[in-house]
Amino acid sequence: MKRASILLCVIVLSGFVGDSFATSPMPEEVKPGMTATICTIHITCMRDRERGTQEELASTYAFEASEAKKDVFEWVTRYIHDKFNERNVTEFKVECKFPK
Repeated sequence: MKRASILLCVIVLSGFVGDSFATSPMPEEVKPGMTATICTIHITCMRDRERGTQEELASTYAFEASEAKKDVFEWVTRYIHDKFNERNVTEFKVECKFPK
């Protein structure tokens, strides 16, 4: 009996769903543009040359929009230089998105 009443309620409520509007009564918020510089760094390191095992690292860093591109690139260069000294880096990729 309990299952039948729940099933009946679901069927009745599904009829209302078909007639509902697809718009929200509240206006949508307009999101502001990107306000920070985002840099994503992918590094591939060789863990064991004999076995050929690799390790992939991916890091994302955010800088303030007021920070100069030159300063961001200097920081990224130092970061990658440190990784070259720490590990056996075989390849790396840097992608930075600057606000307009």
